[in-house]
Amino acid sequence: MLPSVGPSPTITVPEGTPDAYDEDVPATEIPVDELVPTGTAVTGSWPAPTSAGDAIVVAFEDRTADPFAAARGFVVWRRDEGADPPWRPAFGVMSRARDGVLAVQGSIDDITGDDSPDALMVERTGGVGNCGRWWVIDLSAADPIWRRSMCDAEVVAHRDPTGLEITATVYEPGDPHCCPSSIRTTVYAYRPPDGFVKVSEETTEL
Repeated sequence: MLPSVGPSPTITVPEGTPDAYDEDVPATEIPVDELVPTGTAVTGSWPAPTSAGDAIVVAFEDRTADPFAAARGFVVWRRDEGADPPWRPAFGVMSRARDGVLAVQGSIDDITGDDSPDALMVERTGGVGNCGRWWVIDLSAADPIWRRSMCDAEVVAHRDPTGLEITATVYEPGDPHCCPSSIRTTVYAYRPPDGFVKVSEETTEL
């Protein structure tokens, strides 16, 4: 079973994030530069029509000339249609400049099997092993349900069964970093309340 994180006991958003957005418009029409912390610039956005209403994930970074010394992160916004205000931030993550996050990337897919889109986000930290920290966020609840830091690996949504697929290089003792012994592909199905449970694994020798 993959280590998971349950619902957050308190809602946290990056410091400087606006408290609300006042116009009752769909996620595809919202000006995303008004959803990020003061002094940052948008680097990506992912709208999602969830079972609980519209959501949007927005990635951002400090406005700095040095790409290796910028704070970066993402924030999840939720729309409560007809409410005042209709849009509010629900969850977010922000790294410090010294944390070494080089980019924030994301994708939207149903990862939990509830026919509602979720977000798979990764904070890329680079290095020889192309390291990163991955997040799965249940957008209908605005809760992070899984996170993990890994190197020499990639994580994507898996359709059948619904969950995650992790592809990782495998090094035997004495292997140089250029030449791993094999590639291991593991599929995890999302099965609440247990979280992500391993259902298959395949190793390919190189």
